[in-house]
Amino acid sequence: MRTDADSIARSVLLPAGAGVARLIVCERSGRWAVAMRRELVADGIRVHETRSLAECWEVLAAAPGSFVVVELTPANAETLLGRMAWLHSEFPLARITVVADRGLAAYEWLMREAGAVYFTCSPRRLGPAARLVRRHLDQVPSPPQSVVERIWASLPWGNDEARIL
Repeated sequence: MRTDADSIARSVLLPAGAGVARLIVCERSGRWAVAMRRELVADGIRVHETRSLAECWEVLAAAPGSFVVVELTPANAETLLGRMAWLHSEFPLARITVVADRGLAAYEWLMREAGAVYFTCSPRRLGPAARLVRRHLDQVPSPPQSVVERIWASLPWGNDEARIL
């Protein structure tokens, strides 16, 4: 039954050539990515870091089913809200968590209203976000694969992105 649902979701929601869903962390400093790695170390989930919203959306366009963790700053608040307003129409399978410094805690409900599935101002409180990441990456449909890609994916080392075909 899951296979049928996957094929329908793939054909409707994932464009041809879409990459495998990933965890994307968009921030300037790297502290949130370090905290996410710490939470997800046992799961083997790789963190893909970006340094700007534009770069983040480029990576998201290549893997539209991804989970995004983005840092809210006073400088990017307006741009982030604008992008979040279109997130579900542009990338219906993507989910977003917003992280921020404590001084921006008042933005929590605005960000949640804009579509954030989680909001935190503390790297120590990323446990719930990590659970959301695990669940999302387990449930998002995988993009269509060629026969060769399916064979590689079924091998014990099949998830190694560095392999040469």
